[in-house]
Amino acid sequence: MGLRESWEFLGCGKLDRKGKIDSIKEVKFFQMAMVGFLLVGGLWAEEPPQEKKKEEVKLDSAEEVKLGRGMAFQAFAAEQQEAWRPAKDLYSAALVKAPGIPWIWLRRGFCEIKLEDESAAQQDFAKAISLGISNEKSDAVNDLQFLITLRSKAGPLAEFRDPKAAMVLARRLVELDRTTEFVLLEAACLAESEQYLRAQEVLLRQMKEVESVEDKATLQKAVETFRNQSKFGPALEGLELEKDGKYSEAMDRYTTVLDQAPETAWVLVRRAYCLAKTGDPAGAKADLRRSMRLLPETATDRITVAWAKANCPFLEFRDGAGAVSLAKRAIQDEPLIQTYGILASGYAEMGDFRKAQETTMLALSKSPTDSEKKELQKKLELFREKKPEMDDWAPRATPREPGF
Repeated sequence: MGLRESWEFLGCGKLDRKGKIDSIKEVKFFQMAMVGFLLVGGLWAEEPPQEKKKEEVKLDSAEEVKLGRGMAFQAFAAEQQEAWRPAKDLYSAALVKAPGIPWIWLRRGFCEIKLEDESAAQQDFAKAISLGISNEKSDAVNDLQFLITLRSKAGPLAEFRDPKAAMVLARRLVELDRTTEFVLLEAACLAESEQYLRAQEVLLRQMKEVESVEDKATLQKAVETFRNQSKFGPALEGLELEKDGKYSEAMDRYTTVLDQAPETAWVLVRRAYCLAKTGDPAGAKADLRRSMRLLPETATDRITVAWAKANCPFLEFRDGAGAVSLAKRAIQDEPLIQTYGILASGYAEMGDFRKAQETTMLALSKSPTDSEKKELQKKLELFREKKPEMDDWAPRATPREPGF
């Protein structure tokens, strides 16, 4: 690890292009950090005895934390070389200086796993979880990334695996620092829990927001990978076709999935919508009936069926209480703005317009996108007029050809 990276990791500012440091104070601090590292690593040559012992330099608490962070950074570099024991020792020394940084505890725990000391790793992982997330942004980003690794299905210890927690952590990471790398991580966590629909949504949203050609290509490849890996791949394609108004083509994709997985509630609802849009209300009702007899197994099922119960135009399937129950459960799985909107529609269908307005206002307070904000404001106007929401499932009129 070079001088520039070590310096910048310690939080002491940027080096110029030639690697020079102008501030004498910064030079002295950097030297102290590197001395700490060399001492811990056992690389400092033994000095000849001196007659007078020099006065020990004392650091304030902030400098101690920076020094500990620097040691941890060097430990992580050692990990990349699979030097597990030296890395663990460096993390231990770092924790003496910075015991309040969770990611250092996590990294030491991962080293202990490699050294086959599960008991010590368990203690370190538990300690990291108890500390929560750091206030300092760069530490928080590291905390979240390493906690996601711990919580994923492939985490090192079964007792700490929690895919739902991993999804929550990944969403928090993206909120903190919305990079393509972290969006991909969020999508991976969603896909790990078989929420391929949500995984596709977050990837496609990021594709619209980024300008880099390289990022767009990476995201597109991820979308294709999720579609290929998931049995719901054709249904994911169907959603995009549906958004473009290509209802017949979307319906074909949904049918392909339902031929293999006939009891997939959310796909039945989506096909019902397309059937209604293509002029087959009887077929739409048959699919809705089937979907509502099923026990929703996933968050996607719950959100989609709740939407149908609160918004579909067929009165025999509208069920405000059922929509509220499913939406609340879906919010526990993942508190999406879209789901709060569906919950509000459920309250309106029940006739509780005060609660519908409050829930819509809550959704508006959660930093919605422009399109989400527009949709929520439309709902709010309806609920203030004490009107429930009802989506238009009628077929679109086909424009007449010129000359007729």
